[in-house]
Amino acid sequence: MNTVLSEIIETGLTKTALNGDDNVKVYSSISLSEGQFLQKIVRELDPTISLEVGLAYGISALFICDALNHRKETQHIVIDPNQHGGAWGDNWDGIGIANLRRAGYGDIVRLIEAPSYRVLPELERSGQRVDFAFIDGWHTFDFTLVDFFFIDRMLKVGGVVAFDDANWPAIRKVCRFVKMNLAYSVLGVDGLDAEPSLKRRLLENLLRREPFRRLLRAEAVTPDISIGLGGRCIAFRKNADDNRRWDHFVDF
Repeated sequence: MNTVLSEIIETGLTKTALNGDDNVKVYSSISLSEGQFLQKIVRELDPTISLEVGLAYGISALFICDALNHRKETQHIVIDPNQHGGAWGDNWDGIGIANLRRAGYGDIVRLIEAPSYRVLPELERSGQRVDFAFIDGWHTFDFTLVDFFFIDRMLKVGGVVAFDDANWPAIRKVCRFVKMNLAYSVLGVDGLDAEPSLKRRLLENLLRREPFRRLLRAEAVTPDISIGLGGRCIAFRKNADDNRRWDHFVDF
């Protein structure tokens, strides 16, 4: 783990962008468990181009960049309209990109400071392709679905897309749409690592909204699984490009 990230995790503080001696409390970031979950995926996938919606203090980006196999073509695209101020939520005062540069990732990170609903269509139109994406932007159903829609059009078959805060109702609803209507399979969920085959099967059932009683089988189901998406981060693997009929719809 890079020293910038380890220091933030240990102290819960991050240096400001302008003065390396000043610290501010980190109040918006993924957890250590989520970061390690993302790192495992990135290391196994070995993406060349990764993309992230939402930067904030740069914690998730530090985890992702730390796991990337840095080679000539490697690039991590981050989209954040408020990295240096803006109308969308918090102003991060440039701390996220400063942390990435301090950690030595400035040469592989491409920061785009505009709303994702404007950036992603332009990237897709330009022919941009990605191997991995992490969605952690505006957390309403419509904004998250728009983020996924354009990322899906750029994501290569075999690539992975992960959603933060999958236990939020709006994000979970998008995850149900993905599972029910597109050629994606659940790759994993943060916090549900033991007995992966059983838990993945249970998770896919939950995304299909099967009655709870159908999940209660004699397979040593633990309470944290039975209540639903116990983890905050869920990852899907893309198995095929979209080939639905023009009128396709499965309720989710």
